[in-house]
Amino acid sequence: NVATLEYLQLDLTLKLTVAFIQQNIFTPTSHPRLQCIVLKTPLGMSSLDMADYSDLIGLMLSIWPEAAVRKISSWSFSQAPLPVLTLLGNHDRLQVLALPGVRVSLWEAMTLIKSLSLLTDFHVKAPTLDPLPAGVTKCSLVKYVSSNYLPMGTRFRCWHFGDKDLKHLKDAVKPFLFLALACPNFDYAAAVDKNREKFAELLEKTISMATYKKYVPRLCRLLYHKP
Repeated sequence: NVATLEYLQLDLTLKLTVAFIQQNIFTPTSHPRLQCIVLKTPLGMSSLDMADYSDLIGLMLSIWPEAAVRKISSWSFSQAPLPVLTLLGNHDRLQVLALPGVRVSLWEAMTLIKSLSLLTDFHVKAPTLDPLPAGVTKCSLVKYVSSNYLPMGTRFRCWHFGDKDLKHLKDAVKPFLFLALACPNFDYAAAVDKNREKFAELLEKTISMATYKKYVPRLCRLLYHKP
């Protein structure tokens, strides 16, 4: 029943997408209670098909009733090319974005958070610092973030990441600290259970560095949060 549908899970195929468009299945008023859309890669999808799949997701995003959708999730999508991220940024009512197979840079994440004013939760792999914005060095990152991103994402509070590799944990510490500087209510970088204690140790060690002394009260919220 389109009037009561709240949750929709799709195996995206070209045939299905064309049918949605031709039959005008999705319009801004067709599914007033739709809150969650889960995308799945069809069985047998190979890496050679990823370009077409990206185009397909972009097409689907362009026809969804953006005023209704609160959560977009894809448990099998492993790449998020810029056009798809840009389209996601146009859905300003989005509250939860779950792409657990995708890794984005801190700067891609900040662009999304800045454009999605209601976003509260990310379920994405731990962010990377690289590539850095043009003309910015690692030594000037604190100043750059303070000058260009404060404040933003006032509702954003939690980033769930499933990385198990220690290198990814170490690489994620500074991006999460910069995100905490920019987003006043971000207080939970949620590592998987077995890595939670180790990640807290890495955060505490980095926060104690002189570079972050001025921002310790804000950054320490990442340490005090209890799941």
